[in-house]
Amino acid sequence: MPEANDPTKTFLDATHRYQERLFDLWKVVFKKVKTMLKTMVSFVTNVISKAKELALVVGKAVIDKVVDFGSAVVGFIETIPITLKSALRLGKKIIALIEKATDPARIVSTLKKLFSRYMRQIREIYDGIVNFVSQLEILGTIFSVVSSFKQALRALFSWITDVTRANDGVVRAKRLLKKIIKQMRLEVKAADKLRKQVMKLKIAA
Repeated sequence: MPEANDPTKTFLDATHRYQERLFDLWKVVFKKVKTMLKTMVSFVTNVISKAKELALVVGKAVIDKVVDFGSAVVGFIETIPITLKSALRLGKKIIALIEKATDPARIVSTLKKLFSRYMRQIREIYDGIVNFVSQLEILGTIFSVVSSFKQALRALFSWITDVTRANDGVVRAKRLLKKIIKQMRLEVKAADKLRKQVMKLKIAA
């Protein structure tokens, strides 16, 4: 275990904090988001299967946007757990590296590489969530357009009425993730500073 005056202790403590955040995102936040967007995913799947028929009534531009933004949202829901698990694995490596080191000076070179990469991943996850929320906002606007055709289409496609619940899920997911973004903003700024700090550590001769 690093001593109090050990320069690697700062990065060990930071890694523990970020691991808690990543684990919460993986096991709590995005499980909730996936549940909230379950109807949306089903709705987008139905739109994709009937895109040509729907375009005749709603317009090709609108349907293309549902397909494009809906697919992007679905893709992010599926890939974010993989990204989070990857970052968590890297965090575990950093913790093990520091805790097992008998001479902190000897691990600086490896720590620089691993910790810098870890901090970049934190930034990428944050930026991904910000972008995801912007896609949800656009998708919500598009769903409002589709909803205006709901009555005209329900005789042909009974599932079209799910657009309301799909949009409700989008609104709830967006609300939750905006809170997460607000909470993470300072953490990400700190991560950028820590990445610069670790690169200033001197490598043992």
